Amino acid sequence: MRLIGHAQRAIAASPARVWERLVDVAGWKTWMPGVRWAVLERGLGAGGYVTIRPQRGRQTAYHVLVADAPRTFALGLTFGPVAGVCCTWTLMPDGFTTLVTQTLEMGGPLGGWLAAGTAERMLAEAPDLLEALAAALA
Repeated sequence: MRLIGHAQRAIAASPARVWERLVDVAGWKTWMPGVRWAVLERGLGAGGYVTIRPQRGRQTAYHVLVADAPRTFALGLTFGPVAGVCCTWTLMPDGFTTLVTQTLEMGGPLGGWLAAGTAERMLAEAPDLLEALAAALA
């Protein structure tokens, strides 16, 4: 995978509180304005996935790649065997706050062609989403 970019935000909450909100997939619509609904299927373990229905566009299933509470949550979207996007949230305690980093990567032989638009859109939205997550925890 090739790093596309990242966004960071210090949130005035413990990593455990941030984690609870982050993995409450059904509650994403309350702080992710582009999400009509989201559902976690088969849990946070291997084989789990998050199906998201955006306000515009078609529903999409993201595979749960990592769910290491309360530190790392990663979702992956694949375009068959030829491209993929990975979105990772990393939570690090930082005094009285939690530093949340959202990283976007893409890969695959056709990643630049098939996944670039998705990855770049997700990266552009990341600062606003982290701000909304912080507000939801205030």
